[in-house]
Amino acid sequence: MRRPHATVRVLAALTVAIWALDAGGAHGARPPSSHLQWIRIVRRYARGERVAAVAALGAWTERDLAGQVAAVEDAARIVERCPHCPSLLDGLPLRAAVMLHWDRDLGERPAPPAGDVEQGRRCPGPTAALAERLARVLSRDVAAVGFAARFFRMVVMSCQWDACFADAEHWANGAIQLFPRDAELLLARGSAREELATIGWPSATAMPEFADPAAADAAVRREWFEKARRDLADALEIDPGLELARLRLARVLWRLGEPVPAGRHLEAALSSPATVDHLYLAHLFLGRIHQDDGRLEAAIAEYRLAAALHPTAPSAGTALSSALFLAGDQDAARDALRQGLGVPGRRPERDPLWDYLVLNAAGLDDLREALRGESLE
Repeated sequence: MRRPHATVRVLAALTVAIWALDAGGAHGARPPSSHLQWIRIVRRYARGERVAAVAALGAWTERDLAGQVAAVEDAARIVERCPHCPSLLDGLPLRAAVMLHWDRDLGERPAPPAGDVEQGRRCPGPTAALAERLARVLSRDVAAVGFAARFFRMVVMSCQWDACFADAEHWANGAIQLFPRDAELLLARGSAREELATIGWPSATAMPEFADPAAADAAVRREWFEKARRDLADALEIDPGLELARLRLARVLWRLGEPVPAGRHLEAALSSPATVDHLYLAHLFLGRIHQDDGRLEAAIAEYRLAAALHPTAPSAGTALSSALFLAGDQDAARDALRQGLGVPGRRPERDPLWDYLVLNAAGLDDLREALRGESLE
């Protein structure tokens, strides 16, 4: 019964011995696929030499890099079977390895054409897939599990920001399998799904039962709204204080034609501590629910509260104007419209409604930099 355990120890010792031979040939020529050279690049990144390390990794082929990642995965499996055996993972800054490969992938993505006013789609490539594999190894380490979860959340938000919805779905699905109780990850996937359903990005989902393209589009959108609803509801069940999940769930429920539960969530959001932008949107969305149901006085009251929070935001002004016009007060409607649209030149603040679909990614840059900082030794 002891022989398998002994075999694992022998394999681990041989692995480290091979690595030591590689390290010992300090004066000999090494191929660019040397594991020692890869570790040195990773350590350069961990020392803060990020630009130089990312550039050095660019000389490696995808196949050679995949071989290094496979070696790390093999070493992790050996450690799981024999925790006290010597290992290639000893002293290897895995956090730095993850971020190094992610940053290298960023550098390999095509830049938007010069003069293009639209944001280019820069979706993750093959080197990012290697970062994903390294992050999966890292997720097995109790001390690093939080870093791994935040890395996956950062990637999902990055994919959503760049309209890489298929990649957002792939990364989120894999991450949620690893961290099924992570409310922030569920919020990230639910937000990406809501945006996809809202803007109607072309879907590969076959809908043979619909001959009418418009009916097929509506069915696909509803399918994604339903998926978003499940994610956001699950996130709230795990963390009832996640107010952005509540706000987004209310909006999704309204999209699905369920205004009553949507209104309850919005009222709950308004009774809880929240940012000014979240409160603004909650008032705006609740006003729309009242207006849809013909409760114009209640709608006008909500729109006025939203406008008071962001006086120069046009969405509250135009919504208020619409409700006042329907209520028969044309003069007040005209004044509200002037207030909402009358700020000349550059507005002093952005309308939160413009950014609503990517509001969950507001801290993306800070999160990315925090992960880079955590990868330093």
